[in-house]
Amino acid sequence: MTDVQAYAFGRGESQAPLMLSGLDRLGEKLGRRLRALIEPIAGVRPHVAAQDARALEFGAWAHEVPGSSSIGVYRLAPLKGQVLLRLDAAMISTLVDCFYGGIGNRALPPRGEFTPTEDRLIARISDAFMARLVECWSDMLAIEAGLIVRETGIGFAAAAQPGEQMVLQRFLISISRDAEWPVDLLFPLSALRAVESLTGSRIPIDDERADPVWQARIAHRMRDIRLPARTVLARPDLSLAELMQLKAGDIISVTINRSLPLIVGDRIVAHGSIGEQDGRAAFQIEKLAQETGQ
Repeated sequence: MTDVQAYAFGRGESQAPLMLSGLDRLGEKLGRRLRALIEPIAGVRPHVAAQDARALEFGAWAHEVPGSSSIGVYRLAPLKGQVLLRLDAAMISTLVDCFYGGIGNRALPPRGEFTPTEDRLIARISDAFMARLVECWSDMLAIEAGLIVRETGIGFAAAAQPGEQMVLQRFLISISRDAEWPVDLLFPLSALRAVESLTGSRIPIDDERADPVWQARIAHRMRDIRLPARTVLARPDLSLAELMQLKAGDIISVTINRSLPLIVGDRIVAHGSIGEQDGRAAFQIEKLAQETGQ
């Protein structure tokens, strides 16, 4: 036998978990929660696809990550090591545009670093995403998420050696047919091996069996529930100094967008314009934010 190949212990496909199905089931639950998280920001119902978890080396993953990505490094106690959350820069810019009344088709700026508005949105999405991750794991293992650092680019947030084995859980998000963005969750393989015995049949499934009688009754009762609806004409920005100097008679300049959101609770359900009907101000719906029946 002359075809002998070198092997480094602790590396290679043989070190991959025997079963990643438990993590995949958690990913399905987390994907549904991620969709509910993005929807009120985007103003439309996004499509979220949870890919199968896979093992790979940290260096291989880092090589694919654009330098403009947002990288959040977290500790998930009691798991060992550090967990990385990657958000795509183009997705963040598009969501900011949608949140402020755009349709997500503006030209993306040259990316050096994130704007303060984008930084706030990154923090909001990241913290909410990790909170939902904790919820999904709660029936299997009580974990606590803590942010270590948030950086732009993997070079500033390297949390592992290039050859270290990791497990990638990726979600693909799209709000139109033109673009699709990855949201990556990267676990140390050693951390998951410590809880591998827990990722079996103990993970509950969110899917509930439909009870038509109960659904009919609850639907009948809910039809009479009244919900407050509102729209936002403008969001002027004032500095703290300007705010403190305000007095009666001051005029604040505002710009009213052509398309305004109709908001019920904390969810955008439609877009339209302000007008007048029968001598009263009125809101005309021009486009629903989600498909009929959803």
